[in-house]
Amino acid sequence: MSEHTIIVTGGNSGLGYEAAKNIAHTNQNDTIIIASRNQQKAETARERMVNETGNQNIFTRPLDLGSLQSVRDFASDFKQADFPPLYALVCNAGLNPTTLSYTKEGFETTFGVNYLGHFLLVNLLLSSVVDNGRIVFVSSDTHNPPKLFPFPAPHFEDIEPLAHPAADSNALLRYPTSKLLDLMAAYIISDKVAEETNKHITVNAFNPGLMTGTNLNGDSGSNRMMKFTMNAFSYLIGRHGSAETSGQALADMVTESRYAGVTGKYIDRGKDTKSSPASYDRAAQAKLWQQSLVLADIQPDETILK
Repeated sequence: MSEHTIIVTGGNSGLGYEAAKNIAHTNQNDTIIIASRNQQKAETARERMVNETGNQNIFTRPLDLGSLQSVRDFASDFKQADFPPLYALVCNAGLNPTTLSYTKEGFETTFGVNYLGHFLLVNLLLSSVVDNGRIVFVSSDTHNPPKLFPFPAPHFEDIEPLAHPAADSNALLRYPTSKLLDLMAAYIISDKVAEETNKHITVNAFNPGLMTGTNLNGDSGSNRMMKFTMNAFSYLIGRHGSAETSGQALADMVTESRYAGVTGKYIDRGKDTKSSPASYDRAAQAKLWQQSLVLADIQPDETILK
């Protein structure tokens, strides 16, 4: 009989697939939910994962993080369904569009999908997470890039320019900034769970390394060249990550006992690591929290946090 449920957003491909697969293989008695906006790809991934792991408790559910209504529908459907208690939520799904685009509610897509959708999802599902459960936000090396990178380390000042950027804003900063926000959210929520609730839930951020082999940037000729260049650079500076190795490390954060009680940390493929100075700015964290609640229109009865 299945004991717990683990939700992995974007679990149909890449890092998310490898993480979900390793969790399913290690925890044969647990239920895995692949949350994805593309149900056809998710179903294909589910069938493959069942064959590779032998775990029959793998399901798919529609989730479009670019629609706050879809996030609410997903959370509502999960709570009403007959799934085992929720043990872990892995906020993995992400994208990096090369042109300015917008979510269903009119937010810039990178910000809306990578950060705001996950922020809402975690708040909606916190009440369902069992004691000693785990939440992991997938962040990125790019939130604290080496000096040779073609963009500075991002920092947070105000949410509005991120949600509705000017047409001439620096496109290279959108993805790194969204991953900084994911990291800050992990720190904020970890503190709030400890201070405002009686639950013992760990909330951490994960760095998979520079995943330049993914399809985050599309597949145009210029993007293929950029991927090749970044791939070579990531190897050169020793920060390269792969779906297979990083996926195993991400799965470990859900399955391994060594992470029990570990919270408010930035884990770089198994190693507790310092994140950027901007990520620890308490005033910025508090402002981000309040502005995110407003932007996602989170009502007091939708979250157990203040």
